[in-house]
Amino acid sequence: MSMVRIEVDADNLLVRQFTAVERNQLPFAAAQAANATAVEIRSIWARTASRVFDRPVPITVKAAQYERATKQKPYAVIKLRDEASNGTPPARYLLPQVEGGTRRKKGMERLLQAKGAMSAGSFAVAGKGADLDGYGNVRAKQVNQILSQLGARNDALQNETEASRQRRQARAAKKGVRGGNFFAIRAKRGRLLPGIYERLVTGFGSAVRSIFVFVPNVRYRPRYDIFGLAQRTWQKLMPFHFARELKKAVQSSRFRRGA
Repeated sequence: MSMVRIEVDADNLLVRQFTAVERNQLPFAAAQAANATAVEIRSIWARTASRVFDRPVPITVKAAQYERATKQKPYAVIKLRDEASNGTPPARYLLPQVEGGTRRKKGMERLLQAKGAMSAGSFAVAGKGADLDGYGNVRAKQVNQILSQLGARNDALQNETEASRQRRQARAAKKGVRGGNFFAIRAKRGRLLPGIYERLVTGFGSAVRSIFVFVPNVRYRPRYDIFGLAQRTWQKLMPFHFARELKKAVQSSRFRRGA
């Protein structure tokens, strides 16, 4: 399940008969109550995401979204954000952690597999030498360098050529940079597991460090059931919100008639 509907069963919610004035205001009050409950669900997700996930990025904290209810569409929809201006939408990487199961392939993994640098059934996890950001993810700069050097970009102009490689290495040597050369291995080689490695030059010779390790699968156990949360919040708050919104709508209606 990737979304949940928040709607009002007015006749069963307050368990009483409605006056003619109240029944006339039911569609508006129901929509307002559904929206108020949806806002609460979104706020609860934002408050608890940092406790459930390790250093969540802002887009994860704000992943819960809702579509507003109206008088014509008397229900709100809670869903995980399925678009992102840059990177992977939360719905793609959060659903396996909400529902459990195998995570989806990341863009880098699909590119490496298309290039043949990584076996089709593998997943990439950060190695000990990866350059991590404050959220525990491998920095985009390092990922882009890897894809470029391995010629895995869809746009050939973004891939490193022999000439650009020589220029990069010359600049690195001039600055005294000891790393920055990446390579991939698909099968275990000596003590090296399948993965992406960076070759280092030291005063004692060369060495390698692990940037990504290729593993057979990445499975998540259910960690945070946002849709179960939505149902529980609906049961807890909807009677209050509906009674409040109906009262406000009736009072507003009487004020307009009196005017």
